[in-house]
Amino acid sequence: MNHGLTGILSVIGASKTTCLSWITAVLLIHKPINIAISKILINYKPEDKDSDRKSVHNAGRFIGTIERLIMLIFISLGQYAAIGLVLTAKSIARYDKIVKEPEFAEYYLLGTLLSTASVIIISFIL
Repeated sequence: MNHGLTGILSVIGASKTTCLSWITAVLLIHKPINIAISKILINYKPEDKDSDRKSVHNAGRFIGTIERLIMLIFISLGQYAAIGLVLTAKSIARYDKIVKEPEFAEYYLLGTLLSTASVIIISFIL
């Protein structure tokens, strides 16, 4: 098994250290960051006026994980400007709610900034 993993890593040109760093980064940007952001924003969360949206409560967390993973990939490639595309796409999807509900706009901005800062910090540490 170890020989197979070493073979795969040599084919893609990655070291064991690089592979371990990526695994650690992906694990960190998933659950620990989701929990941390939720705890930090608990006092800022606006009342949800759409009762239908409660059924997709965890979708936002999953979207955040994917967003951070994409940003981590862009940072590793040195494509810092491309992070703006991710943030723009996210804002376009929520534009209507951001415009109509100022409380949500503040909550959304805080969450986005925390999410972006966390992935930048993790990428530089690892």
